[in-house]
Amino acid sequence: MKRFSYTILVLCLVFGCKSEKSELRRETKAFPSNMTEENMAAYNWLNEPQSYKIVDNSLVVTVAKGTDFFNNPEDDSITSSAPFLYKILEGDFVAKVLVRPDFSSQWNAVALMVYLDDLNWIKFAFENSDATGPGIVTVVTKGTSDDANGVIIENMDEIWLAIVKKNDIYSMHWSEDGENYTMARLTKMTESEEVKIGIEFQSPVGDTATHTVRYFETEMRTIQDLRLLN
Repeated sequence: MKRFSYTILVLCLVFGCKSEKSELRRETKAFPSNMTEENMAAYNWLNEPQSYKIVDNSLVVTVAKGTDFFNNPEDDSITSSAPFLYKILEGDFVAKVLVRPDFSSQWNAVALMVYLDDLNWIKFAFENSDATGPGIVTVVTKGTSDDANGVIIENMDEIWLAIVKKNDIYSMHWSEDGENYTMARLTKMTESEEVKIGIEFQSPVGDTATHTVRYFETEMRTIQDLRLLN
């Protein structure tokens, strides 16, 4: 019996043995990419970046040092220099983006952003936080910005971010697979007939950063339960 078991072990080492566990292993989902030149024509830049280009249907954006959006509660300074690619929408919507930030420096991030004006906006980011490293960060600005660190994201280069608008209430959700979303935050903003919705790219303190966006969409629909996104 021992000799038989030893023989099986040698055969497995040489030829490989399939186990039930390996067969149940989930394959990585193939993510879509839709950042084409045609789709880009529907958007405008606030603060055009150092450079940008389309590579394999992904948007690659290089930003300069000192680029950020933040209305600092500690010294009342206002920074609004980060490149922001946006479209203008009226009514309820769901916006989703698949981002791959360059985390070479602290606070580097790519964010899904809702912009009403200089004093009222939302930044929902996958950011290299000083407190947690890569993670979900929300900044809600109503005159002055807050700064909220959320879930720490380990072993992920890219993440899905979503913002849902219903009237003047906004919910922020994140996902690893683009299908199963978790709410990170819910807030109400000042009333506005139209808003700018898009993607913000930042490098507040490091050298230039090159960020990538693989997918971005907006849907004009109303979500009844803002805490759930399907």
